[in-house]
Amino acid sequence: MLPLSPRASGVLFALATACGLGAITTQAKLVYADGGNALTLMLTRFVVSTLVFGLLLLARRRSPAVAPRDRWPLAALGFIWSGATICYLLSVETLSVSLAVLVFYTYPLLVLGYSLARRELPPSAGLIALFAGAFSGLYLALSGGELRLAPAGIAFAVAASAGAAFTFVCGARVAPRISPLLMTFWINAAGLLLILPLMVDRVALPVGAGGLIALLAATGFYIVAILSQFAALARLPAARAAFLLNLEPVVSILLARLLLAEVLDPLQWSGVVLVISAVLLSLRFRPAGA
Repeated sequence: MLPLSPRASGVLFALATACGLGAITTQAKLVYADGGNALTLMLTRFVVSTLVFGLLLLARRRSPAVAPRDRWPLAALGFIWSGATICYLLSVETLSVSLAVLVFYTYPLLVLGYSLARRELPPSAGLIALFAGAFSGLYLALSGGELRLAPAGIAFAVAASAGAAFTFVCGARVAPRISPLLMTFWINAAGLLLILPLMVDRVALPVGAGGLIALLAATGFYIVAILSQFAALARLPAARAAFLLNLEPVVSILLARLLLAEVLDPLQWSGVVLVISAVLLSLRFRPAGA
């Protein structure tokens, strides 16, 4: 078998990230239904992933030290990425989940705008059409249900989107110089430091075996997804990697349909098809510099 090119392996890592993060949503619903809460889910994944990545570094006899020039960018990545995930959770407390997801997933558009402004990508009608088509598909796929609005929730969702965009832009610069294992160790350690002060009197573990299994499954999916994300950013431009992550909500929707028997209306199905079509088209679309 011929080895994959960096671009092809980067695409596979990005798709693995989308599938891993998308699978967490279904497991999270099972955790919440069994008495758990979102902060406990996040605490568990930060604790377990920091331990797992730290033990893997130890087993491979790899130093956890980071080169001086990469320390500040990596610290910024860790705290901003973790802060973005916490803001995203807080947005869901006051907004409809679908609205929070839609606002959050403006981050691929932010990454595209940054890449065009920095001339990392040439302006292209086809490229802009792909991003607009994927976002329109998400809008359709997430339509329906009760709409809840709150200024604070919108602010948290916007902050989460900006944080995610920063993660892709900064990550694409730093990831080629640092192993994904080392990056994910320090990023999750930063997340652990951020979330611990929020956990006072808020730990709520699932009460049944099913909920605990779902908690462990969600943590496992997260470990795979976060490793894959920074492996993808080491191989792909930020805009391409962010674009492929549009699949994450679609994976969540389809898994909820399969595992939780949630019903999708024709408009939502059309959105799912539009997003998948945009992603498939993007695999054949190669503007200069992408």
